[in-house]
Amino acid sequence: MRTVILVVLLCLAVLTAPLGWYLASRSLQPAPKKPVETVDPAEFEALRKSVDELTERVDELEVKLSRADIRRPDTSYADEEAPKEDAMAGNYAKVVQIADRRGVNEGLTHASASFLEELLGLPREDLTDECQPMTNETLKNLLVAEDVGPIKVNMLRPAVESLRQVFRNVQIEEPELYARIQGSGSLCVRRIRGAESAASAHAYGLAVDINIDGHLDQLGDGRTQLGLILMADYFNREGWYWGAGFGREDSMHFEVSREKLQQWRRLGKI
Repeated sequence: MRTVILVVLLCLAVLTAPLGWYLASRSLQPAPKKPVETVDPAEFEALRKSVDELTERVDELEVKLSRADIRRPDTSYADEEAPKEDAMAGNYAKVVQIADRRGVNEGLTHASASFLEELLGLPREDLTDECQPMTNETLKNLLVAEDVGPIKVNMLRPAVESLRQVFRNVQIEEPELYARIQGSGSLCVRRIRGAESAASAHAYGLAVDINIDGHLDQLGDGRTQLGLILMADYFNREGWYWGAGFGREDSMHFEVSREKLQQWRRLGKI
């Protein structure tokens, strides 16, 4: 009986040997490589655009939330009057991303150096990189140095009158912001750096630089103080162009737009 069992086992071993060899050889073979997935350039560009749009939307929401913070009353004081200015102290100077930077001057056009020269002539013939006195007699007769509310400026009279209205509106609607405005410069009769004779709006007394709490904005970083974003609405309403829309962002800078200058020319103000 034992012999019969051994014979049966031997036969089974012989019969299953090919199957064992096959399975062993399969286990030693490398796994087949998965095909490399290719990226559709059009699909990639669409995804990149979606990411950019989402980023821009986040920036817009950040600004809206910051504005809401400014206007939200402080209820943390129960038995005493809330110090409103202190509660808002950190908001106006807060630096945020400028959403839709290229669209901030809707309806207005930058007055280029060539446009200003054709309309008004050069403020002086021998422009250099340093600020010098204005020699254009027509412009000199329009030049005034006056207080316009929170700051003092040296600019053409119609620009001073318009700027005073800008700040009057801010004082009425945003008195806390009005109290924080500081000047960073107005008239400077010099050529645009890198140019031979072109003069900027500052050289004509048609531009002003402002800041919040004396903190100067970093040029060209696409960011600015929240207070300047709020100020831009008031300047736009009066026909002033915001420097945040320049190729190289300059958000402290506000200048009279081409449309406003053309209106002043029609009215005989310049």
